Amino acid sequence: MRRYEITYQSANTADCAKSITALVCEPDVIGPETGAMLFSHGWGGTRFNDLGKIGEACEPYNLVCIAVEFRQSGFDYDPRGGSGWDCPYDLSFYQLFDVLNGLREVLALRPGLDTRRLFHYGGSQGGHLALLGAIAAPRTFAAVYASCAATFIAPHFLTWAGRDFFPHELSVRSVLDHADCLRCPVYLDHGTADVEVSVEHTLLLEARLRELGNPVTAVYYEGGGHQLEPVSNRIDAFKAMAPRFLPTQRNADPPDFLTGAVVTLPCADRTLVIDWSQPPARAALFRWEPGVVTSDQ
Repeated sequence: MRRYEITYQSANTADCAKSITALVCEPDVIGPETGAMLFSHGWGGTRFNDLGKIGEACEPYNLVCIAVEFRQSGFDYDPRGGSGWDCPYDLSFYQLFDVLNGLREVLALRPGLDTRRLFHYGGSQGGHLALLGAIAAPRTFAAVYASCAATFIAPHFLTWAGRDFFPHELSVRSVLDHADCLRCPVYLDHGTADVEVSVEHTLLLEARLRELGNPVTAVYYEGGGHQLEPVSNRIDAFKAMAPRFLPTQRNADPPDFLTGAVVTLPCADRTLVIDWSQPPARAALFRWEPGVVTSDQ
């Protein structure tokens, strides 16, 4: 497995893009069936947090693995120690574009990758990002896997974030609000004793996806906490879940990034418009429009 890092510019404001670093791990041999998998760390984590899971995915499942150091967290927040998070905290909106832009950069760097095999794993906030990523780029992923994930903005998250959010800001961060946009199979796990992100987050999403008829697999670890301990841990859970989808799952659609798709998400009294034809650093990558535009996803 080869390891290297890339630095790229991600959308921020019209005046200044944001510099983002990602860790990339590649199989020793890249062929026509080599896919790619994003690994998104949790709140306050770093791009190195998922190295154990990356080791279980890269060579065994022939995947280029990308772990993005998204803004306001980890080494982006604390270059020396790599711990903690900024406050006020954005709670997965700008971070979402940081992560998806990391995948875009790697697809540009490795144009021969099998784009039918694009996956996203995340735990906690990373799981939130994995699910939101499949909403913001609905034709891109063959499957997403979210462990102990936030699926809506709970009141205590607002306290942690240290700022208020308008209704459209809460909606755009709610997987439950936009679950009908999730086209790919969704894989979930959660500890029933999780006190940081209640198991309610996964139970509600599983129920909503079943109501919509979307393929969903959910595993609950009775008595497990936020890291699934003491009954398991996230690496063992990943090793158990990965064979369910990584060897065989394929996406028939070309990724939104490559087709330049425009995605619209109605959020309370506004609509988010994402234009994937725009480069990763351009502020025009997304915009807010007044009123509600019916989603075409």
